[in-house]
Amino acid sequence: MMAPAAVGETLLKSADYEVYVRGADSATAERQMELTLPMVPDIEIAAARAAGNLARELGMASESIDEMAHAMIEACINAAEHSDSPDRRIYQRFAIETDRITITVTNKGKAIGSQNGEASKLAAGSLKGARGRGLKIIRALMDEVMFEPTDDGTSLVMTKILKRPQDGDE
Repeated sequence: MMAPAAVGETLLKSADYEVYVRGADSATAERQMELTLPMVPDIEIAAARAAGNLARELGMASESIDEMAHAMIEACINAAEHSDSPDRRIYQRFAIETDRITITVTNKGKAIGSQNGEASKLAAGSLKGARGRGLKIIRALMDEVMFEPTDDGTSLVMTKILKRPQDGDE
């Protein structure tokens, strides 16, 4: 098992990019971890690895870890393929509460739903096409899923309830 990266530590490094961990942790503040990922091939694997490491550190059941990691992969692929992001970055924030992890995946670029009611169709899961299974997969794996428009793009907010092995998840 790979140990979680410490705040300020390099999580992943290649010839093309580096991924760092920023975060806060105190007795009174919500615990958070933020990642900024470049839109390069296979970066969704780094996102899934970060989510999995964080979930393991919190004692989440392995089935829930796998579900959350798979949802992260789908969210990153969607952000990279559909945003037309000018900065070619995916911004992620993991907010840890007592009973849940909320993951916000944000891109800067084309706002989802900016034309023809696409946001309401997307929220309802009714967009049709040859592809489009990513959001259905995310909804099946996460406990709560919603979109939030931002000033310069879109955020996908996903929540996973912390099921621990003693909760009967394994």
